[in-house]
Amino acid sequence: MQARGKHIAIPSQDSAASYANSSRVSSATLQKTNQPRQGLTILLTGLSGAGKTTLADELGSRFSLAGYQVTLLDGDELRSRISPDLGFSRSDRETNLRRAGLIAAEVVKHGGIVICSLIAPYEQSRREIRETVQQHGRFFLVHLSTPLEECERRDPKGLYRRARAGLLPSFTGISDIYETPVECEAVIDTTDMRVSEAADQIGRSLIGNGLPHGVWLPTDVHLSHHADSHHGRHPFLISNEERHARLFHSVLDAIKQRRVTLSEVAREVGVERHTLEKVVRSTTGQSFRHLRQTVLLARAKTLLDQGKPIKEVAFELGFGHAQSFHRFVRKSSGTTPLALTEKELRVP
Repeated sequence: MQARGKHIAIPSQDSAASYANSSRVSSATLQKTNQPRQGLTILLTGLSGAGKTTLADELGSRFSLAGYQVTLLDGDELRSRISPDLGFSRSDRETNLRRAGLIAAEVVKHGGIVICSLIAPYEQSRREIRETVQQHGRFFLVHLSTPLEECERRDPKGLYRRARAGLLPSFTGISDIYETPVECEAVIDTTDMRVSEAADQIGRSLIGNGLPHGVWLPTDVHLSHHADSHHGRHPFLISNEERHARLFHSVLDAIKQRRVTLSEVAREVGVERHTLEKVVRSTTGQSFRHLRQTVLLARAKTLLDQGKPIKEVAFELGFGHAQSFHRFVRKSSGTTPLALTEKELRVP
């Protein structure tokens, strides 16, 4: 696997909390970038040589190209910059991973994206990181299940040779255990797999686990000209037309159900308000407010045609009481709810 992108250097700090509050991941910085409303941590776990750092680089590059600021927490850098005081006993490993979890949680708290490439050999430590992060946002664990034989064959740093020679005590996979994850969102064996293929698989898993399309598909970032010279365009970097279509259908799905605000829909699909407004205007020539009005009227007409009482229709569409629904219908259509069934409506 060939590495792509660059690591975000971890500055020397006295504690995990002070790093998380540094200028690189401060809330002010994150708010200026195209961040999703809810933060996300992707933890890549596996043996040394499984492909964690390379895959983290690839994922970070894709997120960055899509307009997001990404924090990469690499195990080696974390140890040298944040945990130089720790060794490789089980207790010290657990402490190091606990610090990584605190850093990730602080970034996620402010809506940031964190990609961690850590061996993280113990189930209890991975569970603690999950619980810490999920207090503030989403957590996605990827087990790189690349077999020991393949990792040892790669041995990019010569660590396995040193461990076999007895020069590295407590080396995971040789003289220390790696507990196979019991709870994870994706399992990938990178043997004979290109880094782009592994990233594709993670992207599909993220969306399959409910990640809003907006995180991968920000409509106001034009990416269709970015291409991988070997494998064609990235699967996450789809055409602007398809990107607009997906987000527009997400808007329609939301406003067909009940009366919602632009901000609520933006949070649901994971993009900014101005992005959704631009999508709606470019697709229909209408504002979001006008489109919502048209769709709600059509939905109300359908429900009334089915014989549902006005109060029940008002409640189902998200109006606090029937009077609000009456006012909405009169202002939008110039008629009453009872007469709405006789009116022809057009929905874009």
